[in-house]
Amino acid sequence: MRGGRGNTIPPALLSTLFLFLLGLLLLAGCGKKLAPIPPDAVLPAAVRDFRLTQEGDALVLNWLFPRENLLGQPLTQIQGFRVLRAELKGLEPALPYPEEFALVADIDLAYPRMGEVRGESAIYQDRNLVPEKRYYYRVAAYDQAGYPGAWSRTLSHAWGPPPRAPQDLKAAPGDRIVRLAWPPVTQQQDGRPVQDLVGYRVYRHAGEGAWLLLKPEPVTVPAFQDVAVLNDVEYTYKVRAVRRIGPDLLESIDSPSRTAMPEKRTPPPPVLNLVAVAGENGVELRWDPSSAPDVAGYRIYRRQEGEVKFILLTPKLLTRPAFLDEQAHRGRIYYYYATAVDNSRRANESIPSEEAGISY
Repeated sequence: MRGGRGNTIPPALLSTLFLFLLGLLLLAGCGKKLAPIPPDAVLPAAVRDFRLTQEGDALVLNWLFPRENLLGQPLTQIQGFRVLRAELKGLEPALPYPEEFALVADIDLAYPRMGEVRGESAIYQDRNLVPEKRYYYRVAAYDQAGYPGAWSRTLSHAWGPPPRAPQDLKAAPGDRIVRLAWPPVTQQQDGRPVQDLVGYRVYRHAGEGAWLLLKPEPVTVPAFQDVAVLNDVEYTYKVRAVRRIGPDLLESIDSPSRTAMPEKRTPPPPVLNLVAVAGENGVELRWDPSSAPDVAGYRIYRRQEGEVKFILLTPKLLTRPAFLDEQAHRGRIYYYYATAVDNSRRANESIPSEEAGISY
Protein backbone atom coordinates (compact mmCIF):
# COMPACT_ATOMS: atom_id res chain seq x y z
CA MET A 1 0.00 0.00 0.00
CA ARG A 2 1.49 3.34 -1.05
CA GLY A 3 1.13 6.33 1.33
CA GLY A 4 2.06 9.98 1.30
CA ARG A 5 4.99 9.37 3.66
CA GLY A 6 6.80 7.08 1.27
CA ASN A 7 7.58 3.34 1.38
CA THR A 8 7.53 1.56 4.74
CA ILE A 9 9.22 -1.69 5.77
CA PRO A 10 6.74 -4.53 6.33
CA PRO A 11 6.56 -5.84 9.94
CA ALA A 12 7.58 -9.37 8.88
CA LEU A 13 10.78 -8.07 7.31
CA LEU A 14 11.55 -5.99 10.40
CA SER A 15 11.22 -9.09 12.52
CA THR A 16 13.59 -11.06 10.28
CA LEU A 17 16.22 -8.30 10.38
CA PHE A 18 15.96 -8.12 14.17
CA LEU A 19 16.54 -11.85 14.56
CA PHE A 20 19.51 -11.74 12.16
CA LEU A 21 21.20 -8.89 14.09
CA LEU A 22 20.53 -10.66 17.36
CA GLY A 23 22.19 -13.79 16.01
CA LEU A 24 25.27 -11.83 15.02
CA LEU A 25 25.52 -10.36 18.52
CA LEU A 26 25.23 -13.78 20.10
CA LEU A 27 27.92 -15.22 17.80
CA ALA A 28 30.20 -12.34 18.69
CA GLY A 29 29.79 -13.11 22.37
CA CYS A 30 30.52 -16.83 22.31
CA GLY A 31 32.11 -19.58 20.20
CA LYS A 32 35.49 -19.64 18.45
CA LYS A 33 36.60 -16.42 16.81
CA LEU A 34 38.63 -16.24 13.63
CA ALA A 35 42.03 -14.71 14.30
CA PRO A 36 42.27 -11.44 12.41
CA ILE A 37 45.33 -10.73 10.32
CA PRO A 38 47.65 -8.53 12.38
CA PRO A 39 47.77 -4.99 10.99
CA ASP A 40 51.57 -5.05 10.87
CA ALA A 41 51.78 -8.42 9.02
CA VAL A 42 53.38 -8.24 5.58
CA LEU A 43 52.47 -11.37 3.63
CA PRO A 44 54.51 -13.07 0.90
CA ALA A 45 54.20 -11.96 -2.69
CA ALA A 46 53.20 -14.43 -5.40
CA VAL A 47 55.45 -17.39 -6.16
CA ARG A 48 57.79 -17.07 -9.13
CA ASP A 49 57.83 -19.01 -12.38
CA PHE A 50 54.73 -21.09 -11.65
CA ARG A 51 54.46 -23.95 -14.19
CA LEU A 52 52.22 -26.93 -14.88
CA THR A 53 53.40 -29.91 -16.92
CA GLN A 54 52.37 -33.50 -17.47
CA GLU A 55 54.75 -36.37 -16.75
CA GLY A 56 53.51 -39.92 -17.12
CA ASP A 57 50.47 -40.46 -14.93
CA ALA A 58 50.75 -37.14 -13.07
CA LEU A 59 50.28 -33.41 -13.50
CA VAL A 60 53.35 -31.73 -12.05
CA LEU A 61 53.39 -28.24 -10.55
CA ASN A 62 56.65 -26.47 -9.88
CA TRP A 63 57.47 -22.95 -8.82
CA LEU A 64 60.16 -20.81 -7.23
CA PHE A 65 59.94 -19.25 -3.79
CA PRO A 66 58.87 -15.59 -3.68
CA ARG A 67 61.70 -13.24 -2.77
CA GLU A 68 59.60 -10.24 -1.74
CA ASN A 69 56.61 -9.46 0.42
CA LEU A 70 53.54 -7.58 -0.77
CA LEU A 71 55.32 -4.26 -0.13
CA GLY A 72 58.20 -5.21 -2.40
CA GLN A 73 60.59 -5.67 0.53
CA PRO A 74 62.95 -8.67 0.86
CA LEU A 75 61.09 -11.67 2.22
CA THR A 76 62.79 -13.24 5.21
CA GLN A 77 60.56 -16.17 6.19
CA ILE A 78 58.10 -18.59 4.58
CA GLN A 79 56.41 -21.42 6.43
CA GLY A 80 54.99 -23.28 3.43
CA PHE A 81 52.74 -23.34 0.41
CA ARG A 82 49.10 -24.15 -0.22
CA VAL A 83 47.94 -25.67 -3.50
CA LEU A 84 44.32 -25.23 -4.53
CA ARG A 85 42.68 -27.31 -7.24
CA ALA A 86 39.40 -27.14 -9.14
CA GLU A 87 38.15 -29.79 -11.53
CA LEU A 88 35.55 -29.30 -14.25
CA LYS A 89 34.04 -31.77 -16.68
CA GLY A 90 35.11 -31.31 -20.26
CA LEU A 91 38.45 -30.67 -21.89
CA GLU A 92 38.16 -27.08 -23.07
CA PRO A 93 39.37 -24.30 -20.75
CA ALA A 94 36.72 -22.58 -18.63
CA LEU A 95 36.68 -20.17 -15.70
CA PRO A 96 36.07 -21.93 -12.36
CA TYR A 97 34.26 -20.05 -9.61
CA PRO A 98 36.39 -19.29 -6.53
CA GLU A 99 34.27 -21.64 -4.42
CA GLU A 100 35.12 -24.52 -6.76
CA PHE A 101 38.75 -24.49 -5.63
CA ALA A 102 39.68 -26.79 -2.76
CA LEU A 103 42.88 -27.39 -0.87
CA VAL A 104 44.71 -30.32 -2.44
CA ALA A 105 48.13 -29.94 -0.79
CA ASP A 106 49.68 -28.10 2.15
CA ILE A 107 53.46 -28.18 1.81
CA ASP A 108 55.03 -27.28 5.15
CA LEU A 109 58.70 -26.52 4.57
CA ALA A 110 59.59 -27.95 7.97
CA TYR A 111 58.17 -31.33 6.96
CA PRO A 112 57.17 -31.34 3.25
CA ARG A 113 55.23 -34.61 3.14
CA MET A 114 52.95 -33.58 0.27
CA GLY A 115 55.57 -32.09 -2.01
CA GLU A 116 59.26 -31.85 -2.72
CA VAL A 117 61.56 -28.92 -2.04
CA ARG A 118 64.81 -28.45 -3.92
CA GLY A 119 66.64 -25.31 -2.90
CA GLU A 120 64.43 -22.40 -3.96
CA SER A 121 62.01 -24.55 -5.96
CA ALA A 122 59.01 -26.58 -4.89
CA ILE A 123 57.32 -29.46 -6.72
CA TYR A 124 53.93 -31.07 -6.31
CA GLN A 125 52.70 -34.09 -8.30
CA ASP A 126 48.97 -34.68 -8.59
CA ARG A 127 48.06 -38.26 -9.50
CA ASN A 128 44.44 -38.25 -8.32
CA LEU A 129 43.11 -37.55 -11.82
CA VAL A 130 40.00 -38.59 -13.75
CA PRO A 131 39.78 -38.78 -17.56
CA GLU A 132 37.70 -36.26 -19.50
CA LYS A 133 38.21 -33.55 -16.90
CA ARG A 134 40.24 -30.35 -16.81
CA TYR A 135 42.17 -29.46 -13.65
CA TYR A 136 42.95 -25.94 -12.46
CA TYR A 137 45.63 -24.99 -9.93
CA ARG A 138 46.64 -21.99 -7.83
CA VAL A 139 49.52 -21.70 -5.34
CA ALA A 140 50.29 -19.27 -2.53
CA ALA A 141 53.04 -19.06 0.07
CA TYR A 142 51.99 -18.59 3.71
CA ASP A 143 53.76 -17.11 6.71
CA GLN A 144 54.49 -18.60 10.13
CA ALA A 145 51.02 -17.67 11.36
CA GLY A 146 49.46 -19.58 8.45
CA TYR A 147 48.24 -16.54 6.50
CA PRO A 148 48.57 -16.93 2.73
CA GLY A 149 50.07 -14.22 0.61
CA ALA A 150 49.27 -13.38 -2.99
CA TRP A 151 47.92 -16.20 -5.11
CA SER A 152 49.61 -17.28 -8.31
CA ARG A 153 47.92 -17.14 -11.66
CA THR A 154 45.65 -20.09 -12.44
CA LEU A 155 47.02 -22.84 -14.69
CA SER A 156 45.03 -25.71 -16.14
CA HIS A 157 45.51 -28.98 -18.04
CA ALA A 158 43.10 -31.53 -19.48
CA TRP A 159 43.41 -35.19 -18.52
CA GLY A 160 42.86 -38.54 -20.24
CA PRO A 161 44.63 -41.86 -20.80
CA PRO A 162 48.18 -41.23 -22.12
CA PRO A 163 49.44 -43.27 -25.07
CA ARG A 164 51.55 -46.34 -24.51
CA ALA A 165 55.30 -45.87 -24.42
CA PRO A 166 57.30 -46.60 -27.58
CA GLN A 167 59.14 -49.92 -27.46
CA ASP A 168 62.18 -51.46 -29.16
CA LEU A 169 64.00 -48.15 -29.58
CA LYS A 170 67.13 -48.47 -31.73
CA ALA A 171 70.01 -45.99 -31.81
CA ALA A 172 72.59 -46.34 -34.61
CA PRO A 173 75.66 -44.07 -34.32
CA GLY A 174 77.42 -42.61 -37.33
CA ASP A 175 79.83 -39.80 -38.06
CA ARG A 176 78.44 -36.86 -36.06
CA ILE A 177 74.97 -38.37 -36.25
CA VAL A 178 72.77 -40.80 -34.33
CA ARG A 179 69.82 -42.39 -36.15
CA LEU A 180 66.85 -43.40 -33.99
CA ALA A 181 63.93 -45.64 -34.95
CA TRP A 182 61.08 -47.40 -33.15
CA PRO A 183 57.78 -49.14 -34.03
CA PRO A 184 54.68 -46.88 -34.21
CA VAL A 185 52.47 -46.55 -31.13
CA THR A 186 48.86 -47.55 -31.81
CA GLN A 187 47.24 -47.84 -28.36
CA GLN A 188 46.55 -45.84 -25.23
CA GLN A 189 47.53 -47.06 -21.78
CA ASP A 190 44.00 -48.37 -21.27
CA GLY A 191 44.33 -50.61 -24.35
CA ARG A 192 42.01 -48.63 -26.59
CA PRO A 193 43.26 -47.51 -30.03
CA VAL A 194 44.85 -44.08 -29.96
CA GLN A 195 42.98 -41.89 -32.44
CA ASP A 196 44.63 -38.57 -31.77
CA LEU A 197 48.37 -39.35 -31.76
CA VAL A 198 50.27 -36.27 -32.90
CA GLY A 199 53.75 -37.78 -32.86
CA TYR A 200 56.70 -38.38 -30.58
CA ARG A 201 59.11 -36.38 -28.47
CA VAL A 202 62.77 -37.36 -28.37
CA TYR A 203 64.94 -36.69 -25.31
CA ARG A 204 68.71 -36.98 -24.91
CA HIS A 205 71.35 -36.56 -22.26
CA ALA A 206 75.13 -36.88 -22.19
CA GLY A 207 77.06 -38.03 -19.14
CA GLU A 208 75.46 -36.75 -15.95
CA GLY A 209 73.60 -33.95 -17.73
CA ALA A 210 69.85 -33.38 -17.59
CA TRP A 211 67.45 -34.70 -20.22
CA LEU A 212 67.12 -32.35 -23.19
CA LEU A 213 64.07 -32.21 -25.48
CA LEU A 214 65.57 -32.26 -28.97
CA LYS A 215 62.63 -30.73 -30.83
CA PRO A 216 59.77 -28.70 -29.29
CA GLU A 217 57.17 -29.92 -31.76
CA PRO A 218 56.50 -33.69 -31.82
CA VAL A 219 58.06 -35.55 -34.74
CA THR A 220 55.34 -37.13 -36.84
CA VAL A 221 57.16 -40.33 -37.87
CA PRO A 222 58.72 -43.04 -35.65
CA ALA A 223 62.27 -42.05 -36.55
CA PHE A 224 64.68 -39.21 -35.81
CA GLN A 225 68.20 -38.19 -36.87
CA ASP A 226 70.19 -36.34 -34.22
CA VAL A 227 72.85 -34.29 -35.99
CA ALA A 228 73.64 -31.98 -33.05
CA VAL A 229 76.15 -34.41 -31.55
CA LEU A 230 79.91 -34.68 -31.21
CA ASN A 231 82.01 -37.67 -32.08
CA ASP A 232 83.42 -39.85 -29.30
CA VAL A 233 80.75 -38.68 -26.82
CA GLU A 234 78.26 -41.18 -25.43
CA TYR A 235 74.61 -40.11 -25.59
CA THR A 236 71.51 -41.69 -24.05
CA TYR A 237 68.09 -41.40 -25.70
CA LYS A 238 64.46 -41.98 -24.76
CA VAL A 239 61.22 -41.37 -26.66
CA ARG A 240 57.66 -40.56 -25.57
CA ALA A 241 54.50 -40.86 -27.65
CA VAL A 242 52.22 -37.79 -27.62
CA ARG A 243 48.45 -37.54 -28.04
CA ARG A 244 46.28 -34.44 -28.17
CA ILE A 245 43.44 -34.09 -25.68
CA GLY A 246 41.49 -30.88 -26.10
CA PRO A 247 44.03 -28.07 -26.55
CA ASP A 248 46.68 -29.92 -24.52
CA LEU A 249 49.20 -32.67 -25.20
CA LEU A 250 49.67 -35.84 -23.15
CA GLU A 251 52.96 -37.74 -23.21
CA SER A 252 53.47 -41.41 -22.55
CA ILE A 253 55.92 -42.71 -20.00
CA ASP A 254 59.50 -43.16 -21.19
CA SER A 255 60.51 -45.74 -23.74
CA PRO A 256 63.44 -47.99 -22.81
CA SER A 257 66.58 -45.86 -23.12
CA ARG A 258 69.40 -46.55 -25.56
CA THR A 259 72.97 -45.28 -25.70
CA ALA A 260 75.06 -44.49 -28.76
CA MET A 261 78.48 -42.97 -29.36
CA PRO A 262 79.01 -41.18 -32.68
CA GLU A 263 82.47 -41.54 -34.12
CA LYS A 264 84.38 -40.16 -37.03
CA ARG A 265 84.30 -42.56 -39.94
CA THR A 266 85.52 -40.37 -42.77
CA PRO A 267 89.21 -41.02 -43.43
CA PRO A 268 91.69 -38.27 -44.25
CA PRO A 269 92.51 -37.50 -47.90
CA PRO A 270 95.25 -39.65 -49.47
CA VAL A 271 98.91 -38.75 -49.22
CA LEU A 272 100.26 -36.88 -52.28
CA ASN A 273 103.61 -36.78 -54.10
CA LEU A 274 105.31 -39.78 -52.48
CA VAL A 275 108.89 -40.16 -53.78
CA ALA A 276 111.55 -42.79 -53.06
CA VAL A 277 115.25 -41.92 -53.26
CA ALA A 278 118.22 -44.24 -52.76
CA GLY A 279 120.41 -43.13 -49.87
CA GLU A 280 123.57 -44.40 -48.22
CA ASN A 281 121.71 -45.94 -45.28
CA GLY A 282 118.56 -47.08 -47.07
CA VAL A 283 115.66 -45.86 -49.17
CA GLU A 284 114.56 -42.35 -48.28
CA LEU A 285 110.85 -41.57 -48.64
CA ARG A 286 109.23 -38.13 -48.65
CA TRP A 287 105.74 -36.80 -49.36
CA ASP A 288 103.63 -33.68 -48.93
CA PRO A 289 102.23 -33.02 -45.44
CA SER A 290 98.51 -33.70 -45.21
CA SER A 291 96.24 -30.64 -45.21
CA ALA A 292 93.68 -32.37 -42.98
CA PRO A 293 93.67 -30.76 -39.50
CA ASP A 294 92.97 -34.01 -37.64
CA VAL A 295 95.79 -36.14 -39.06
CA ALA A 296 97.68 -37.86 -36.27
CA GLY A 297 100.43 -39.39 -38.42
CA TYR A 298 101.40 -41.59 -41.37
CA ARG A 299 102.05 -45.24 -42.19
CA ILE A 300 104.44 -46.68 -44.78
CA TYR A 301 103.84 -49.96 -46.61
CA ARG A 302 106.34 -51.85 -48.83
CA ARG A 303 106.47 -54.88 -51.10
CA GLN A 304 109.42 -56.35 -52.96
CA GLU A 305 109.19 -57.17 -56.63
CA GLY A 306 107.65 -60.62 -56.99
CA GLU A 307 105.63 -60.25 -53.78
CA VAL A 308 101.86 -59.77 -53.87
CA LYS A 309 101.09 -58.18 -50.51
CA PHE A 310 102.43 -54.98 -48.98
CA ILE A 311 103.71 -55.16 -45.42
CA LEU A 312 103.49 -52.40 -42.82
CA LEU A 313 106.90 -50.93 -41.99
CA THR A 314 105.76 -48.42 -39.37
CA PRO A 315 103.61 -49.92 -36.58
CA LYS A 316 104.09 -46.63 -34.73
CA LEU A 317 102.67 -43.62 -36.56
CA LEU A 318 105.15 -41.29 -38.21
CA THR A 319 104.64 -37.70 -37.18
CA ARG A 320 106.75 -36.19 -39.99
CA PRO A 321 106.30 -36.61 -43.80
CA ALA A 322 109.57 -38.54 -44.16
CA PHE A 323 110.89 -42.07 -43.55
CA LEU A 324 114.15 -43.96 -44.01
CA ASP A 325 113.82 -47.64 -44.89
CA GLU A 326 116.99 -49.07 -43.37
CA GLN A 327 115.84 -52.66 -44.01
CA ALA A 328 116.11 -52.33 -47.78
CA HIS A 329 118.78 -54.49 -49.45
CA ARG A 330 120.93 -53.48 -52.37
CA GLY A 331 120.13 -54.91 -55.76
CA ARG A 332 116.41 -55.30 -55.18
CA ILE A 333 113.34 -53.48 -56.50
CA TYR A 334 110.85 -52.09 -53.97
CA TYR A 335 107.46 -50.49 -54.17
CA TYR A 336 106.06 -48.19 -51.44
CA TYR A 337 102.84 -46.40 -50.58
CA ALA A 338 101.87 -44.13 -47.67
CA THR A 339 98.62 -43.49 -45.81
CA ALA A 340 97.42 -40.79 -43.42
CA VAL A 341 95.70 -41.70 -40.13
CA ASP A 342 93.41 -39.34 -38.22
CA ASN A 343 93.26 -38.79 -34.47
CA SER A 344 89.78 -40.26 -33.96
CA ARG A 345 89.03 -43.20 -31.67
CA ARG A 346 88.69 -45.40 -34.76
CA ALA A 347 92.03 -44.17 -36.20
CA ASN A 348 90.59 -43.86 -39.70
CA GLU A 349 93.15 -44.52 -42.40
CA SER A 350 93.19 -42.94 -45.84
CA ILE A 351 93.30 -44.88 -49.06
CA PRO A 352 96.85 -45.65 -50.28
CA SER A 353 98.86 -43.02 -52.05
CA GLU A 354 100.19 -43.65 -55.53
CA GLU A 355 102.99 -46.21 -55.40
CA ALA A 356 106.63 -45.11 -55.58
CA GLY A 357 109.00 -47.72 -57.02
CA ILE A 358 112.79 -47.81 -56.82
CA SER A 359 115.59 -50.13 -57.85
CA TYR A 360 117.93 -49.92 -54.91
